[in-house]
Amino acid sequence: MNSVRKFLFLFLVLLAAVSKMQAQIDPHFTQYYAYPLWLNPALTGVIDGDWRITGNYRKQLPSAIDPYNTQGLTVDASLPHGFGLGLTMINQTAVSSGYQYVNGALSLSYLARLSEFKMLSAGFQVGMLNRRVDPNKFQYGNQFNPVIGYDPSIPSNEAFAYRSATSVDGSIGLMYFDGDPSKKFNPFIGASLYHPTQPVNRFLTGSDDSKIPMRYLVHAGARIQLSTTADLTPHAAYIRQGDADETVAGLSLDLKLEKDKELILGGLYRLNDAVAPSLGLRFGTLTVGLSYDINISQYKTVASSNTGYELSLSFVHKKKKKDTRFIWSRL
Repeated sequence: MNSVRKFLFLFLVLLAAVSKMQAQIDPHFTQYYAYPLWLNPALTGVIDGDWRITGNYRKQLPSAIDPYNTQGLTVDASLPHGFGLGLTMINQTAVSSGYQYVNGALSLSYLARLSEFKMLSAGFQVGMLNRRVDPNKFQYGNQFNPVIGYDPSIPSNEAFAYRSATSVDGSIGLMYFDGDPSKKFNPFIGASLYHPTQPVNRFLTGSDDSKIPMRYLVHAGARIQLSTTADLTPHAAYIRQGDADETVAGLSLDLKLEKDKELILGGLYRLNDAVAPSLGLRFGTLTVGLSYDINISQYKTVASSNTGYELSLSFVHKKKKKDTRFIWSRL
């Protein structure tokens, strides 16, 4: 079976798989390119090495009483014959408000060679997702007493059918990139789909608007070689889920300091929301990145310092035989 037939076969398999899945809303990451399996399952195993470990930690609204804490961990590997295999896990908590989101998924991809350096990858994820809530820690508007403020003795009249919900989760994605090392311009573009079955919310009863809409994501960019010691990578992504959408664009400048050491300067702009400067360092096979969200939306006066910061770590085990082909941006 040639590469094109293998690619088409895998694509049909993952289409059949996602038709049976249920999913939930995903957490948010500023350094979305530093967490590739969250961005697009087609990036599974697409690495300049044998295997990779990535981790992201995000604290959203750090000055708030109960900030969102999100941790993500991914392990993936490049297998023989164009296949890639990976495992990703995400945990998000808001402790005092009684909410936890845990997701674990297995990823599989196939990389088809369209020419010597032009590649097309397809991938999918299958896993389990669990969400937990503690209604006793929630505060509702109808529990407000004009004299004393919040009064837990006032009934909320909210009916929770479940406090824990578990469902099958999944996603599907495609990715194209040009890895020709002789070119000074190497484009990449991808698309992914999450929540294809629009599952019903399992916590509240009597709700007419309980379906979780599908999430569509398109991302693209290019590596531009400025010199032998500097690469510039513009990138952008568009995300839509139901009536909400998000448009982000950013730049990353990789400066080679000396052998196996790089300084990565970057920034990201989320339309009508925030800007996020970032700083990264690469030491051999380890890359460390730090970003900080600065709120510029119409709510910036209320939000004040309640923005967010994110830390990313990525370790790639290099191949025994050096492969100089451009693979993927380390944003």
